[in-house]
Amino acid sequence: MTRLLLICLFFTPGLAWAQSETQSASLVTGGYQEAVFSVSSLADYRDFFENVAGWQVMADGPVSDAQLRAWALGADASGRQLVLGNPGTPRGYVRLVKFEGVAQEQIRSNAQSWDTGGWFDVNSRVLSMDQKFSQFQARDWQASSDPVQFSFGPFVVKEWLARGPDGVVLALIERVQPPLEGWPELREMSRIFNATQIVPDIEQARDFYMNKLGFTSYLDHHGASKTAGPNVLGMPHNVAAEVPRIVSIVHPQGKNEGSVELLQFDGLTGADWSERASPPNLGILLLRFPVADLSAFYDHVQRQGIEVITPPTTVEMMPYGTASVLAIRGPGGVWLEFFELLTQTAEAATEIKSD
Repeated sequence: MTRLLLICLFFTPGLAWAQSETQSASLVTGGYQEAVFSVSSLADYRDFFENVAGWQVMADGPVSDAQLRAWALGADASGRQLVLGNPGTPRGYVRLVKFEGVAQEQIRSNAQSWDTGGWFDVNSRVLSMDQKFSQFQARDWQASSDPVQFSFGPFVVKEWLARGPDGVVLALIERVQPPLEGWPELREMSRIFNATQIVPDIEQARDFYMNKLGFTSYLDHHGASKTAGPNVLGMPHNVAAEVPRIVSIVHPQGKNEGSVELLQFDGLTGADWSERASPPNLGILLLRFPVADLSAFYDHVQRQGIEVITPPTTVEMMPYGTASVLAIRGPGGVWLEFFELLTQTAEAATEIKSD
């Protein structure tokens, strides 16, 4: 059985694992290849990913004019980008973009966990939570709680939601027992493999991903914490066992590899940051999914009545090659990009993985 993500914190009876073998009608060929962050300092994030995460730079260069236009930015905008990844893994990258010549604000400014709109976090495995907790705090990453250890069925895990510069939240998960298997490249921090968004209406969000995009369910859960007390979501301890959380994890092929986690708090209401969830604002901007035929996918999303932000546009997508890219708007204002490689570098032949 695969790893446990953010939902592990609040499992109770009522958890249902979907069959990963379920055939998907999705035109999307795999989970997301990368997440794009808009950041205020490339140097600081590069130092963090290289020296704390143990990742390496995969590409470094300017953002092309075509890409800036695809992100609906004007002629005064420019930018530089870094692509980083966990050595030995072909996906789950982070693309850092530093915009210039444009006004910016944080997408989820000082947000609570139950605030809706935009991307809430991306998830990564760690070998030692205690080590990472110290390293993150030394770089002034904070959270609404310290790491929490808990049992989940046959597993014991530690989890922590660390908030860093520009409002970026990384969910760190350590498997305590039994020993983790199937992640040979994990040394400091793994590739990112799941991304969470907080939604006010999970059924509406499920309809978007599953009925319109053709994604498949990996996991569904509805319940509160077993007991009151500490929880990594930062809820007051006295209500942790009283406020149910509804979770649905979806993926083009029903896997936990580049998946999207939908989370609704049943009884807590906060701010809505949907209007800020666009480039060039700071934070987790978007996820990029591979497709085999972007033209056919474009026709599909139009038939589904999905809001198209940018119709198919040709851009340079280093380190992969030249791609045709389509941007759409999802629940909570999130940007989702889908791309088809038109030409690819030698390295990219093994980089873009279908699941």
